[in-house]
Amino acid sequence: MTPALTLRQHLAQYAGTDSLRLAVAAAVDALATACIDIADLIGRGALAGITGQAQGRNTDGDIQKDLDVRADGLIRQALKSVPFAALASEEAEAPEIRDLAAPISIAFDPLDGSSNIDTNMTIGTIFSIVGTPLDGQAAFTRPGTTQLAAGFAVYGPQTSLVLTLGDGVDIFTLDREDKTYKAV
Repeated sequence: MTPALTLRQHLAQYAGTDSLRLAVAAAVDALATACIDIADLIGRGALAGITGQAQGRNTDGDIQKDLDVRADGLIRQALKSVPFAALASEEAEAPEIRDLAAPISIAFDPLDGSSNIDTNMTIGTIFSIVGTPLDGQAAFTRPGTTQLAAGFAVYGPQTSLVLTLGDGVDIFTLDREDKTYKAV
């Protein structure tokens, strides 16, 4: 039996030597790594200090729980080495501008459905990667058709990463033993 294609192998095939695609692949890899950490945190629940207590409200007015804040921090930490122009999180009031010369901008909801945490229902991480516009138009107000990549991780008995790089959709499942995503 042929071993399953890993996410990193898939990203390497996608990116090749193209600089824009390499930036997208680096961002997806960093986001996927953060999702492994978030899955571990969710799986440990109260053992990891997750209380489900409110920490305030996010930009949409939703109650922000401690796991929302921790997931946001894990994603931001994972993206530190990724070159991006702007980063927009549902948990932040305004996008973080880093380097307007960088080729991509990233938007994410670190923990969609966090109100379901107390009932042990499905929650996930959603992300979108767009090119940095050259015309001065804000990256996050452009049509969805300008996305370079988008995906979501679903946390539950298994962690799945659903990803599009603009040509179809691929699903990867987290192998908890070796902490890699493998195609299903």
